[in-house]
Amino acid sequence: MDFGAAAGANRSIGSNKSFGTPTRNKGAAKTIRGERNLLRGRQLDAGEESKYPSGIQLYLQPPTMDISLEMFEDLAVQRLKVLRVFEKQNLSGKNKFGTDWTDAILKELRDTKPSSLKQFFELAERVETGAQKILYEDYTKNREVDHVSHFILRLAYCRTEELRRWFVSHETDLFRLRWGLMKDNCPEELTNFMTASGLSYQPIDAQEKEKLRDDLIASAGYGMSTTKFDNEKFYKVPWTEAVDLVRVRRVLIKGGMAYIPSSELLSLVVGVFRAKLSHNLVLTCRALPVLEEDTRLVNLVQNLDKRYTGEDYGANKTAGRVMPQEIDQLSKRNFPICMKSMQEAINTTHHIKYKARLQYGLFLKGIGLTLEDAMKFFRGEFTKRTDVDVDKFEKEYAYGIRYNYGKEGKKKNWQPYDCMRIIMETVGAGENHGCPFRHHEAKTIRQRIEAYDLKKDEVDTILKKVEEGHFQIACGMHYSAVHLKELTTGSVSHPNQWYLESRGLGGGGEGGSKTNKHIKTVHAAVYNSQATQSTQDSQMDSQDDQSQLDMMDDTDLIAAMDSGNM
Repeated sequence: MDFGAAAGANRSIGSNKSFGTPTRNKGAAKTIRGERNLLRGRQLDAGEESKYPSGIQLYLQPPTMDISLEMFEDLAVQRLKVLRVFEKQNLSGKNKFGTDWTDAILKELRDTKPSSLKQFFELAERVETGAQKILYEDYTKNREVDHVSHFILRLAYCRTEELRRWFVSHETDLFRLRWGLMKDNCPEELTNFMTASGLSYQPIDAQEKEKLRDDLIASAGYGMSTTKFDNEKFYKVPWTEAVDLVRVRRVLIKGGMAYIPSSELLSLVVGVFRAKLSHNLVLTCRALPVLEEDTRLVNLVQNLDKRYTGEDYGANKTAGRVMPQEIDQLSKRNFPICMKSMQEAINTTHHIKYKARLQYGLFLKGIGLTLEDAMKFFRGEFTKRTDVDVDKFEKEYAYGIRYNYGKEGKKKNWQPYDCMRIIMETVGAGENHGCPFRHHEAKTIRQRIEAYDLKKDEVDTILKKVEEGHFQIACGMHYSAVHLKELTTGSVSHPNQWYLESRGLGGGGEGGSKTNKHIKTVHAAVYNSQATQSTQDSQMDSQDDQSQLDMMDDTDLIAAMDSGNM
């Protein structure tokens, strides 16, 4: 993937000066050692130094190196994980940009599995108080990762206004976090950034400052002593560049100019960052049709905002095997409402349609139901119907169950559906899959929640979030109300996560439900369904094909899915 037109400037991101294993030969050994010594002594050529003069940037120039498709996807997912950490902490109830908020983000980035994301904040020699110095080679490499990953994700998040708002909001939070780290530990990086970005704000002279003394002191919302005023520098800029400060009335406006104290300089820089990023996202959107020429990138870019970046629940992470006879009892307390509703449908009708069989079957696989036990469970339920005998079950349903376990079709080890995948499903009449908070009527949701013996105010609080479209927050609140404790991660992103933590708290479904008198309405990372309109359009299209799908058995349905016709 070539990011720029300057082919002569192209450099592999896996080259000797970046990451990956470099190609070496004996004849070049001395040269390589010499380059390493230059790196350690910070004596790189002027071109290399000018490329990343600071640990933060405005992302004005796209990268011009070649990278593999595998690296393209990997960097995109890494940065998406970083931004989703900010999304999660912004909803955690912590004071934004406070010490607890900052510490929580740094800890999660540092401890992310399977690989740490600390390279997204280790962009200078020292970014944390008391921490070891970061090698020049390492933070230079990290700056390149930051640069490339930003532009990759920009391709995915430029397509709609809602996606652009989400991207700008969380990229700005990332920028502010880095600014704070560097201000406290390596302030020279901020000077380098201001110079490289052309943000050479000049303070007003002493005469003008003295003339406006009373007004400048009065405009400081936090109060300013005479001594502090004398030591403070003020910058005069067009008021449109300081909208955030103008909004909260913390700067003096005179003659269309805003007078910014040096302590508020970050707000001014953040305004520039947001404005330039928003503008460049629109320009990227206009250029996006060029990507259609490369079919390898189209699907990746279009679906990246819906990519699940949480824990892998494909393998059984429970402490033991789940038996078929345990499923019904487990569903009453330990299943999220989406899975419990499908179990209730099985109990009532002894049947669920094919999309529900896929969703529910993969969930059961993830909690520890083996292939043999899955066959036993579904066979035992489906054959309770008078129109389904063992032979019909083997012909029409067994293939789909084996498919879930990678024994048929593509023979792939399919993963349980995450919340985003479930929320974005299309659900027709008579179907039981999908997310009840997203796809069921409010009356039905209320009935299902009340079945847990929750109080009216608890139910009303949950339903309010549903009405606002915050389906994962509602699910997290439901978990908190039932189990009297919040999820350890502070968010709901996967049904199997809900199950595992409920087993740890509730003891495998024993006993009745209790109530929580104080439901917290935060602590959930919401990956909003930005494609709501496209979802509604696809629902209309799917209704036309529903009658045809209902007439197909699992073999035909999954064969169509494997061929890409569905």
